[in-house]
Amino acid sequence: MTETAFGIALPLDAPLEELLEVARRAEELGYDFLWANDDRLQRDVFAVLAAMALETRRIRLGPGVTNPYSRHPALTAAAVATLDELSGGRAVLGLGAGGTNHRALAVERRAPVSALREAVDVIRGLLAGREVTLDGRVIRTCEATLDFVPVRDTVPIYIGARGPKVLELAGEIADGVIVGNVATLEGWRYATARIAAGAARSGRDPNEIDLTAWVYACVADDGRAALDAIRPMVATSLATSREVLHELGIDLPSAYAELMEHQGWNLSREAVARAGALVPEETLRRFAIAGSAAECREQVGELLDAFPLISQVAIVPATVPGQPVTEVAARFMAEVAPHSSSNVAGRGF
Repeated sequence: MTETAFGIALPLDAPLEELLEVARRAEELGYDFLWANDDRLQRDVFAVLAAMALETRRIRLGPGVTNPYSRHPALTAAAVATLDELSGGRAVLGLGAGGTNHRALAVERRAPVSALREAVDVIRGLLAGREVTLDGRVIRTCEATLDFVPVRDTVPIYIGARGPKVLELAGEIADGVIVGNVATLEGWRYATARIAAGAARSGRDPNEIDLTAWVYACVADDGRAALDAIRPMVATSLATSREVLHELGIDLPSAYAELMEHQGWNLSREAVARAGALVPEETLRRFAIAGSAAECREQVGELLDAFPLISQVAIVPATVPGQPVTEVAARFMAEVAPHSSSNVAGRGF
């Protein structure tokens, strides 16, 4: 049995000084992980993480998540090794198939399982000091080597996933799995079954795999306003997860789907804000921990009681008007996290 770790994941859409203040405050509040989102064309994730590393001393930090389409895995290996050196060995790497910036870059998201498997092979090989030549289905390298010696020859790799094949891949090869934006018991039963299947395929002990519950979160006295705060986030997840929603026990809301279809499933801020207004409360709660402190405490407690194998809860904070991100971070740790399943979680299936 180990204590539950808590993480905070930040979209990089705020001014840099605000992001650094949240990073400093997150460490003071006792968060164990600091994840920086690599979304759209926001501030560069590794540049921001480097600045955060200089502002903190204990918290582990890394991209949550970057992808092998818009950023070549060899460059990711060099970047995360540099971050690890700068932070004194605190780097972690979140890797996923991505999607929010692919339209802008005219990037084709093809063969995600192959792309992620090949990316992990390249990154691990380079960090271990090997020369890597790969003519893969998606990723190619030619006699690639890092031109410096990393401070560690391995950095923990977490694969972010919701689809069945990527979840199985994560169970097969990853150090950890980020189960993205799933706050339902049905969704977690599905996810852990797929992760366990992947682990069995490679002969791994599922106890070796760190499981992260990645959830949108807003803690506010006005529970209705808290739910409204996470609408754009949920609207994005509905779009990117629509092929597996049935596995998560979620129906695609008809009014939302009609509008998104009319908008060409565009994931711009304006498009998802319009569609988010049409998402019913029941659906919002399936992706997020949102409401009053008591409501959030009940939601997190139910999840951890049902799945004590979850080793980290990482929140993506949303705010009601006039509320700073640091307030959500502070209220979650003070009023929600300590009361969740005695703050203890095990690993394994």
